[in-house]
Amino acid sequence: MKEPLKNRDIFEGLGKGDAAVLEKLFIRKEFDEGEIIIKAGEINRELFIVHEGRITSEMKLPGNIDRKHGVFLPGDFFGEISFFAGRPQFTTYRAVEKSVLLSINKKNFSDLIENNPGSSIKLISRLLGLTIQKLRNTSRFLSDVVEWGENASRRTVTDELTGVYNRAFLEDAFENFFNISKSNNKPLSLFMIDLDDFREINEKWGLEAGNRILLELVGLIKNLISRHGIIARYGGDEFSILLPEADLKKSLEIAEQIRKNVEMLDFSGHTSGIKIRVTTSIGISSFPETATELESFKAGADESLYKAKEMGKNRVVHA
Repeated sequence: MKEPLKNRDIFEGLGKGDAAVLEKLFIRKEFDEGEIIIKAGEINRELFIVHEGRITSEMKLPGNIDRKHGVFLPGDFFGEISFFAGRPQFTTYRAVEKSVLLSINKKNFSDLIENNPGSSIKLISRLLGLTIQKLRNTSRFLSDVVEWGENASRRTVTDELTGVYNRAFLEDAFENFFNISKSNNKPLSLFMIDLDDFREINEKWGLEAGNRILLELVGLIKNLISRHGIIARYGGDEFSILLPEADLKKSLEIAEQIRKNVEMLDFSGHTSGIKIRVTTSIGISSFPETATELESFKAGADESLYKAKEMGKNRVVHA
């Protein structure tokens, strides 16, 4: 080795005897530029010290994005949390240039503890102190990453304007909810809801007024179904509702409540004090009463909504 182990920060304060013991247990390993040393999701069974070169760690964030987490230079160590806790790594470590690492595996470390308790205690104490320092230095970053990740996750499943689930989430949820209901022999209902002639409201009063009306409608619907199911914005002024364990009779009751309450709402606060009438058409499909397969379950709600529109709007129709 180009320089003795004890000159590295991790071994600072160790005597010649301790350093000599540790030198026999650490193995020299070489890695080429771009080579992965530890992969996220793996349980790391080696503790690494950078002897020469440069290593980076990357975190996988929502949206399949890699974000650089840290840089490790000669004297730095990594892999300690997974090494001691036996849990999968949440970061990937990669050599960004040709690098030389010193590693100790679990077996050698166990032998060190058993045969040289004095040296092992000094090493563990040093590791613990440096690890706490590393965590302090990165705690704000990790907090930011967690917050960013949570926000990104929400963005992938929710509608930006209304905050309810979006169509992408609903498409995934359809099959899951349907299969669960089918396997457990439980009812499931689906609403397709469309605001009647809403384009005319947007054209007359503007998009901002239309958005405020949508938000008020969503709030009303969420209150009415909060104990029963989930709402998603299917697109524009069209919404879908999944109601687990709600049969056709229960669904008709809830749908009629929604229709009546929407019709009674006063939106004059968004239209310069002028009262306007907003109504909804609702199509319902229910498992197992009106459909026993997923495709017919989804199609039934769409077809029922179309019939409600044909029949004069402002009404509830089931498949």
